[in-house]
Amino acid sequence: MIYLQVAVPKTLFNLYTYKSDFPVPTGCRVNISFGRTSIIGVVMGTSESPPLDCPLEKLKPISGVIDEKPYWNDQTLELIKFIARYQHAGIGAIIDLAQPVALRKGAPATPRPVTAYRLADLSFTPANKQQQDLITALRNQPLTPQEIRGLNLSQSALTTLLRKGAAERIDLSTAERDIYADLTFTGKLTLNPEQQKALEAIRGSLDQFQVFLLEGVTGSGKTEVYMQAIEEVLRRRKQALVMIPEIGLTPQNIARFHHRFNVPMAAMHSALTDRERLDSYLGCRDGRIGILIGTRSSVFTPFTDLGIIIVDEEHDPSYKQQDTCRYNARDLAVYKGKLAGCPVILGSATPSLESLQNAASGRYRHLHLSSRACVNAGAVETEIIDLKGLELNSGICAHLLEEMKEELSKGNQVLVFLNRRGYASQVICSSCGHVLQCCNCDSYLTFHKYNGTLNCHHCEAVTPMPQTCPACGAQTLVIQGNGTEQVEEYLQQALPGYPTIRFDRDTMNSPGKLRDALEGVLNNHYRILIGTQILAKGHHFPNVTLIALLNIDGALFSNDFRATERLAQLYTQVAGRTGREEKSGRVVLQTYAPANIVLQTIVTDGYGIFAENCMAERRYLDLPPFSHQILLRIEGTDRERVHSSSHEIYQRLQKARESFPDVEISPPYQALMEKKQGKYHMLIMIQALNRTSLRKVLPAIDSFLEDRKNSGGTSCYIDVDPTEILQ
Repeated sequence: MIYLQVAVPKTLFNLYTYKSDFPVPTGCRVNISFGRTSIIGVVMGTSESPPLDCPLEKLKPISGVIDEKPYWNDQTLELIKFIARYQHAGIGAIIDLAQPVALRKGAPATPRPVTAYRLADLSFTPANKQQQDLITALRNQPLTPQEIRGLNLSQSALTTLLRKGAAERIDLSTAERDIYADLTFTGKLTLNPEQQKALEAIRGSLDQFQVFLLEGVTGSGKTEVYMQAIEEVLRRRKQALVMIPEIGLTPQNIARFHHRFNVPMAAMHSALTDRERLDSYLGCRDGRIGILIGTRSSVFTPFTDLGIIIVDEEHDPSYKQQDTCRYNARDLAVYKGKLAGCPVILGSATPSLESLQNAASGRYRHLHLSSRACVNAGAVETEIIDLKGLELNSGICAHLLEEMKEELSKGNQVLVFLNRRGYASQVICSSCGHVLQCCNCDSYLTFHKYNGTLNCHHCEAVTPMPQTCPACGAQTLVIQGNGTEQVEEYLQQALPGYPTIRFDRDTMNSPGKLRDALEGVLNNHYRILIGTQILAKGHHFPNVTLIALLNIDGALFSNDFRATERLAQLYTQVAGRTGREEKSGRVVLQTYAPANIVLQTIVTDGYGIFAENCMAERRYLDLPPFSHQILLRIEGTDRERVHSSSHEIYQRLQKARESFPDVEISPPYQALMEKKQGKYHMLIMIQALNRTSLRKVLPAIDSFLEDRKNSGGTSCYIDVDPTEILQ
């Protein structure tokens, strides 16, 4: 008899023992009976000896084996175990995150036959740009249907090329194809001395684990350093993982990499179908994919021989998972590189303070790119407009409007940044003062004019805009505040003749729409760009000469100690969208606090000096990265129970403090939004200068949870190294 330790895909800490008449390799899925249901578990260990803490007659047999061999390699299994230990999370919950949905549902972990398309008639003359783009891509290498979709190439163009004999369908062997056999590289750029120095440092560590913090100003050519490092990795017949923070950046990155390298590539992000994600997953595991480009979940992908990991925009908060297991994909990528014995490059123009501290302490090697790669890049100036006493129209003052007119008259483009989508942030009754609020969250509803709805941007509830006040019945509802939709409407009226385009989640809700919009910007079809953070990351806008940031004061006076760091990163990233080529650029900030010392430092001295000052302040106040934190989130649908549970656990922790006197524990406090998605939230912050001391608290938390596991009503979640301490 073989005894299997099985992980159950739920938020449970324990492994469960099942018996089997035959060996089942670690990492295979098995069908098991769990309670009254049949589910799929994953074998995490085996033994020929029965467990000592469970009577043999109570052990259940497995119902069946799904996999003949493990679909996870040892490195990936160790990564899963590590994040479960580090985040103090149930290993079943980690497995749920780590494996594609298709595997969770029981799909076979075997690849499908690979169909691809290649050029058959090199003399074919394309009839339109879509056909030309497809031919250009196919000229480099055959493309699978997933790769064609990932590049946002036209399916109708493919159909036409097939019909006319310009392209043909081929079958690629999943077992025998050598993806490195005909390796070619195109479009390599000449590096400047700083880029060359960085590349040589990375090349010198390609066969060992080393973390590099590649800090380079926007436009300094970090991507070219990535590319040339990957080139050397591919020459050594190894694979590359490139992580990016947003789905919207995936198509342009894939297109850029396809232009350079003729190895099979894949994407990994939430916009793919379950089958497409599984194909990418298995392709990397089996060595059929040379380069994977993906968002945070891609860190769990197994590889045959991983040679490099690149985390672009490493500071971006999108790398932090904010529900279930709250892992940070950037930090997990570092551990993945350690397991694989390969270098990890963390790239950013505005590195997180955690990464800067790791570089200062010698854990990371710090590489600098201090100048823009384009020698003719224009200068960028910043102007601060004091809003006190000024009249605003949709958040824009008259002076800013005149500056926009001037730049547009020269044939240039302007970009208006406002990190608030919708038309108006509040709807209020002028008769009784009632403000329309979400029934599930402690948040005001946002008015979206284009479809006449009120939306909650936290739980995604949508209701029609009422004609009368729900509190007093008066027809006196008015809107307050402004969002990107209102700004777009105002600028269309104030600056007629200049086409506008809006970049936010409402308009750019598919990769194809974003691709077409960016193409229209590059072609100068759109002259005014309005948008949220979608516009701040990684885009090249050579004709944008004026950028306006409309609403920054909230970050200057936030209770979150990370707010100013994020503002500095945002300002630097947004400012990097202008002055990209020969044209000079200007950034205009509107604020009611022009003399604010933090704002002045960011604008006048730059991100580097700001980061030094912020680090000194954090060190003085014993805040991260000079201390370590665990955030407890107590939540439930009954407000009184949530409050009583949070005070109960606080009292339990206080009683146990003699075991960890150097640990600080805050009294329970309400989340900034106490009620969210129908649940009430209380928070407890636990902090210590030493991580070892901090983790001594965890058994006391476990004891409390064990005592209350059958009481119902509330849940407690642990967030190690939290990035959101108020929500």
